[in-house]
Amino acid sequence: MTTAPSEFDRWVLRPAPRSAPALRLICVPFAGSGPAAFQGWSGLLPDSVEPWLLRLPGRESRFREEPRTDVAMVVKEAVTVLGPALDGRPYALFGHSLGALIAFELARELRRSYGREPAHLSVSARAAPHLPLRHAVVHRLPDDLFLDALDVRFNAIPPAIRDEPQMRALYLPVLRADVTLLETYAYTPEAPLDCPITAYGGTEDPEFRGQELEAWSRHTAASHRLRMFPGGHFFLNSQRAGLVSDLTDDLYRAMIP
Repeated sequence: MTTAPSEFDRWVLRPAPRSAPALRLICVPFAGSGPAAFQGWSGLLPDSVEPWLLRLPGRESRFREEPRTDVAMVVKEAVTVLGPALDGRPYALFGHSLGALIAFELARELRRSYGREPAHLSVSARAAPHLPLRHAVVHRLPDDLFLDALDVRFNAIPPAIRDEPQMRALYLPVLRADVTLLETYAYTPEAPLDCPITAYGGTEDPEFRGQELEAWSRHTAASHRLRMFPGGHFFLNSQRAGLVSDLTDDLYRAMIP
C-alpha cells in the first residue's frame, strides 16, 4: 500500500537529511524546473547545512497539478508549510532567476506571518524586484512565438519541447505559467530585510547587467555583496562547484552568532 506524501514532502525534497543541522538552506528553482536544478548540491554543502529543495506545483513530482500564475499565491501556499517546519532553527534562501524573486517574497512572507527572517538571502540571475521589466510581455503570445522569445532571451529551449508533441504538452504550460509569474509580479514596498543579501550573475548573461544585480542592496539593512561568475544565464550549471563554495562561505558567516 502506497502512503500519500505529507504536505511538507509535497513541497520540499530533502535529498540529504542531516541529524542536527545548524541551518536549513531553502533552494528555489528557475522557471520550468524543480529540485533537479540543484542536482549535486547536497554533496557540495557541509554537513551543518541541510538543503531543502522547493517543489512547486506543475513541475517534476507535482507535474499533474495546475501550475500557479500568481507570485503572492504560490508564496502564501509555500509559507503555510515552510513556516511550521522550520521549528526555530536558522534558515537561508537561494533562488535562481524566477526562483530569486520567489525566494525574496518567501523571506518577506515568513517575516510577516511567522516573525522569522532568513539568516541570509542569495539571489541569482534576476534583477532587483523593484526594477521594471526591460522586455516586452510575452506570456500571451502563440506557442511558437512564445518559445522563440524565450530562446532569444535565454538560449535554453530544448529542441524536444518544439519538436515532440508529448514534451511540448508537458512543459509548455509550466513555462507559460512561470513567465506569467514574472511578467505579472507587482513589487510592494516594505521595510528592508535585516539579513545580508548576496546577488550572483553571469558575466555573459544578456538578461541582467551588474547594476541591476547591485540594486538588490536596496532590500537589506545589513550588508550586500555582488559576485559574478563566467557564463550566461545558467552559469549555476557550469559553475556549480564555485557557486556552492561561495554560497557556503556566506552560510558559515550566517551561522556564527
